[in-house]
Amino acid sequence: MKKLLLKFLFSFIMFLSLSTSVYSTHIIGGDFKVTMTNNGASSSVYDIQLRLYRDDVNGAVNMPASVTIGIYQVGTNNLQTLKTLYLNGGSASLVPLGDPCYTPNPSIVRIEEGVYSGLGSVSLPNFSMGYYLHYETCCRNGLIDNLATPTSDGISIFAIIPDPSIGQNSTPDFGNYPNDAYFCVNNIKYFTWPITDPDGDSLVFSLVAPLNDGTNPNNGNSAPGSGAYPFYPSCNFAPGYNQFNIIGGSPQMSINPVTGEIAASPAIIGYFQFSVRVEEYRNGVKIGEVRRDAQYASLPCVLANPPVISLNNNVTSSALDTFSVDVYVNDSICFDLEVGVNDPSDSVYLQLSSSNFDLLNSYVPPSNYISGGTNLAYYDWDNNIGDTVFFNQYNSNSAGYIGNTGVLYMRYCWEAPCEGIDSTFNVTMDSYSIDCSGFNPVQKELSIYVQKIPAPTFLDIPSTINVTLDDTICIDLFAQDTLNSDDTLAIEPYSGNFSFDSTFVPPQYNNITGQYYYDDFNDSIGNTISMLGYSHVGNVSSAIQNVALRFCWVTDCNYVFQKEFDLNYRAFSTVCGSDTIIATSHVNVEPPTGNVREIPNIFTPNGDDINDIYKLAGTNDPCFDVMQINIYNRWGQLVFKSFDPNFEWDGKTESGKVCKPGAYLVIMDGTFGSTYDADGVRTSNLVRDEFWIHLLK
Repeated sequence: MKKLLLKFLFSFIMFLSLSTSVYSTHIIGGDFKVTMTNNGASSSVYDIQLRLYRDDVNGAVNMPASVTIGIYQVGTNNLQTLKTLYLNGGSASLVPLGDPCYTPNPSIVRIEEGVYSGLGSVSLPNFSMGYYLHYETCCRNGLIDNLATPTSDGISIFAIIPDPSIGQNSTPDFGNYPNDAYFCVNNIKYFTWPITDPDGDSLVFSLVAPLNDGTNPNNGNSAPGSGAYPFYPSCNFAPGYNQFNIIGGSPQMSINPVTGEIAASPAIIGYFQFSVRVEEYRNGVKIGEVRRDAQYASLPCVLANPPVISLNNNVTSSALDTFSVDVYVNDSICFDLEVGVNDPSDSVYLQLSSSNFDLLNSYVPPSNYISGGTNLAYYDWDNNIGDTVFFNQYNSNSAGYIGNTGVLYMRYCWEAPCEGIDSTFNVTMDSYSIDCSGFNPVQKELSIYVQKIPAPTFLDIPSTINVTLDDTICIDLFAQDTLNSDDTLAIEPYSGNFSFDSTFVPPQYNNITGQYYYDDFNDSIGNTISMLGYSHVGNVSSAIQNVALRFCWVTDCNYVFQKEFDLNYRAFSTVCGSDTIIATSHVNVEPPTGNVREIPNIFTPNGDDINDIYKLAGTNDPCFDVMQINIYNRWGQLVFKSFDPNFEWDGKTESGKVCKPGAYLVIMDGTFGSTYDADGVRTSNLVRDEFWIHLLK
């Protein structure tokens, strides 16, 4: 009050010193309303209304009987026309301020409204850029806290209308000045001006800096703009304030761009100037705007707000209607629900309902605790160790609501069920308070989404395996659940063209620990994998938390014939909601290569280990080679016969008789070795011939 009195005295002194000047400190805001009454082909007709608001306590000059406004072309700033508007009824009227909870002291805050209209309409020709309307006066109240030089700042009331040729269009209408046109110090106040658009255009709301007056020669109460939009200078904010922190306090003043709801909570008692811009959009394109300049007092109000609902100390803003919580299946979670009002003597009520959440069995009753006039308590409130809330027994009314004075506390603890995976559980929280303003309801939703635990299973396998004929191959598989120490984990291999049964290598058993194990796992000497609760049934091996599996085989021609094949594996666990992990090893079988070389036509089977054997020279292909060889003496008698590409003749007959030195006829028909081209296509090396060889001793 002391500050207000000083500001009142300051205002009075300023009035004495400036009473002979054309400047005044009485107008605190206003706005335009432009109504199109006739849309013509080349021009349109408009009715123009100007609303001005005057500080009737601190204002030094009465509301003017008439004003002259200017209408200018957007883009050129050329004056289109001047229009004189007259105070309706010849006098202004006081705005009734206050509600059932609070009425401002009329000796401190008293607002006068003057509505100005023309004696006739205004006709504007089509102009592609549209027009802007402007009214100005000087100066603002010295009481204003958030402007740097309010007594030097003028006030500009400003609006933009589109080219008349776009069709029927009137500006948005701010409506009647609200009865609660004041802030409440250190209390968040939510309010919405009753703005409507007669044409149904889309509106976008924002807070902007108040506009100063123009600097060009005056046209009555108007001056043409200049420079970039919005064509008139903005008032400079006082230190600590700016366009994004217009009135200070916490939270900062804000406006919902869709609904126009304003939230404000100044930290000091005083006076604050701000401006609301309403932009008009049609088919996604901005066509115009109106602004209301306003001065609000910050007063020690009592607010009549609905109850505030918080969950685990998370208070949602008024724009949010749902608390969203994500939980993992089988996780336990507690919800500490708090519903409060500003005045601890006001009554507050709550009712919870749900179609799929078990409210009855998840409710946690408070503990009995007699202290300081209360008899109930919740410990570790909002998950804060050591924090305790104390309260008295609730009452229930006939509608099923529980009630108390000041604040309600409730706790629910719940385990997300396995069958609830990928489901959403909803709880409706209906609350209301009974206070000086009467019945104040609020409704919030609690949405609980149950999601799977992130896949904990780790499956370690080689992605690609290259083998050749006669290779001995062992594959060691390992799967582990990295989160759940008591999870039973299983591996199941499967393949359409590989036998896991015949290649499975069972683990060894440790009689001391009772665990099964594999040594030298993954060819790492000394690396032992032990398994608790091991079981192997069919192709499925399982154990607790980690499980290993070993397969070994020798690559024979059957694998060569396949060329390549896939070994597939599934790893899965008993954890609720866990996913099956799928992995594959791709096996490439590299085929054997071979070649045939020229062989000598003389051999000496005399036991000196030099050229004692007659055979084909080169490298055979054991998977694909075929051969028939017949050897005859010079009298046509068959002395040796074989179907083996790797035959060896030691100079004896099949009965073991030593053949005499001489010439022998060899007849050979078959293939020996394979050749592969760049595309991997195999070609057999043909061996088909008749020739004589000489056996010498």
